[in-house]
Amino acid sequence: MYNKFSGLFALLILVLSCSKNNDEMLLELQLDKQELLTINYFKEIALGFEMGNASNITRKWNAPMKIFLDGIPSSSLINKVEQTVSDINELATDGFLIEIVNKPDLANCYMFFGSASEFIEKFPDAEGQIRSNFALFNVCWDDNNIINKGRIFIDINRPNLTQQKSLILEEITQTLGLGKDSPRYLYSIFYETFSNGGFATEYSIIDKELIRLLYHPDMKVGLGINEVDELLRNILINE
Repeated sequence: MYNKFSGLFALLILVLSCSKNNDEMLLELQLDKQELLTINYFKEIALGFEMGNASNITRKWNAPMKIFLDGIPSSSLINKVEQTVSDINELATDGFLIEIVNKPDLANCYMFFGSASEFIEKFPDAEGQIRSNFALFNVCWDDNNIINKGRIFIDINRPNLTQQKSLILEEITQTLGLGKDSPRYLYSIFYETFSNGGFATEYSIIDKELIRLLYHPDMKVGLGINEVDELLRNILINE
């Protein structure tokens, strides 16, 4: 026997479902192709880290990153650090910035230029990560998923100068909370495959967008893939 109440309930579910689908379609229509690609790339790069068992959520700094340069960086490499810092500071709009400090006790990010063995001597815990790598970054965060400490190694013996500059750009950027690599875009600073580490020396357009969006005033920490997707859509639509 037909129950009019169950029929009305089914109709209500259908209407709500159609309404939700229409809302999602409307959001899609308000974003262009490049914006949708940026959202997908952000979710690929900015949730978690390549090493360790960190959960796949957003993390970022909410206080200045203060970098101390140690080892023997050349003037060319120092210039690359300074350029990278300047580029990031221009892209961040939530109050975050990076400073280069001249004393280690003023720093919350230690950046070392030298050999792998020298770095391991300073940080024995890095030995398992660094033997086959030209560079390394590590970050720490608090219970609220706010990054508050960083460590970067740049090998100045094995890679050539162009590669060293690329490594500086990549490691500082990943220390921001953009912690993963991808084979998706050849000219991205995050590009990496099994046989090709990728050595871009400047940010691509999509790289700049990822930094800008992570350090946008509306971006929050602790967001998973679905939450960050929704937030990014709202940010891009409302700009």
